[in-house]
Amino acid sequence: MKPIIYILLSVLALSAHAQSSFDNVLKEIEMNNTTLKAYREKANADKIGNKTGINMANPEVEFGYLWGNPSGEGNRVDLNVTQSFDFPTAYRYKTQLSDGKNQQVDMIYDQQKVEILQQARLICVELVYQTKMNKILSDRLKQARELSDAYQKSFDQGNIDVLERNKTKLNLLNAEKALQINEVDLNLSKSELQRLNGGLDITEFNRYSDFTFPLNFIEWFAIVKANNPSLRVAEQEVALSRKQEQLTRALNLPKITAGYASERVSGTTFQGVSVGVSIPLWEGKNTVKHQKAQTVALQMQHEDSELQFRNTLKNQYDKAKKLSLLLKEYEDALSVTNSQDLLKMALDKGQLSLINYLLELSVYYETVDKYLETERDYQLAVAELQQWER
Repeated sequence: MKPIIYILLSVLALSAHAQSSFDNVLKEIEMNNTTLKAYREKANADKIGNKTGINMANPEVEFGYLWGNPSGEGNRVDLNVTQSFDFPTAYRYKTQLSDGKNQQVDMIYDQQKVEILQQARLICVELVYQTKMNKILSDRLKQARELSDAYQKSFDQGNIDVLERNKTKLNLLNAEKALQINEVDLNLSKSELQRLNGGLDITEFNRYSDFTFPLNFIEWFAIVKANNPSLRVAEQEVALSRKQEQLTRALNLPKITAGYASERVSGTTFQGVSVGVSIPLWEGKNTVKHQKAQTVALQMQHEDSELQFRNTLKNQYDKAKKLSLLLKEYEDALSVTNSQDLLKMALDKGQLSLINYLLELSVYYETVDKYLETERDYQLAVAELQQWER
């Protein structure tokens, strides 16, 4: 039997000398993920789209040829060239609004990247847990097989009855099925990571990512909230809405039309310039008022988003803190306990019946399983905090 100290140090404990954490895997996924590549191309297209519609309208050219009746009156030729444009400040606001939208495009891409990497991070946590369980279950299967073989031999020699032998066979069957189920989950997690990595193989890893748990939530949150692209998108929405207010006011100012006109009749030519101004009476009614209301609504949504984000992180922070204490209790208990070896020794000396040995062993196994589950749950809670650090 392998001593519990060896198992804890080589399989369960978070060791600084382990092969590698999954930080490198996240970097690979950021580079190779096909969804992110599509998002990048869409972001580039959106940036180009935001630069459209900010210039003056196209000039208009009108040509007319009219023949007289009777024919002696001669023909008339008309030529009109006109250019209409908004109030000059509108073009400045359009350009500023376009630049702001392009900044928002980058923020939206960052938001999409965070979501995909967080999905990968959670799968990595599950994969580390499943890998650790695989090692434990493989060791349990080996011990169950040794026990079953020993009791089969005793049965063949007539030393035990069939019931005793069958108990060890059922124990072996349970160990085999537990390992098989674990391997299914393990392969599924690997396939999911490979999918997120653009179909490419992932770098092998066997430990959780390093994370320094923040001692003060308020100070930590004040730093990391700036790293949440969703909050930055919401904040940018407010800024863009305010800029849209300015543009709406400018668009409600008089529009100007200037042009050149020429008329030729029976050898006589009339030509000159034309200027027109729109009178903003009805068309822009309530547009500024509506945009102001939009800004107020977006500001409230931004404040609500920040509050919800803070509360969600605080819950995860408290959960991780409580789980870390529970994890420490499990580690302390398992580090000084060697129930597995003691139970086997008692069984070999006849101090413990087989049924009692299996029952006591299942209690010990359950404790180890609870430790691993608690470690995983702690890492899942930590992952929700870790995604916001840069």
